[in-house]
Amino acid sequence: MHDFAAAVFLGAGLAFSDMHVALAHVVAGSDLVLEARARQIEELARDGRYPSGPLVPAVSRGFAAFERRDFSAVIDALGPIVGDLERIGGSRAQLDLVEFTLLKAFLDADRPDDARRMLRLRGRGCLDLPVAGLAAVH
Repeated sequence: MHDFAAAVFLGAGLAFSDMHVALAHVVAGSDLVLEARARQIEELARDGRYPSGPLVPAVSRGFAAFERRDFSAVIDALGPIVGDLERIGGSRAQLDLVEFTLLKAFLDADRPDDARRMLRLRGRGCLDLPVAGLAAVH
């Protein structure tokens, strides 16, 4: 998947696909490529040519931090943008992945109150979410 993404999606342009490319880079451990793409997106956003603005770079950094098990960095990256995820586009599944990553980071950072607050604010869908450890906080 990583090789395909790197060969087909050479430059940033569409948030939905850029988020998936970022996931491939995170899983493959391509941190330098991931960061270069995030900077490219940030430049496009500054020029008004990337409608979702800073969301994909934040998601990229959040996923990379999760992979490193740096849960504070996950929270710092995803917390401020979680309310604007619809700007990325795609189905509920893509947005859920970001939300579930943040929820798991709250749990693993021993911040159950923040996880509860996020669940209350989420206010949609079922509460039986596929996040390990979540049952203990609600």
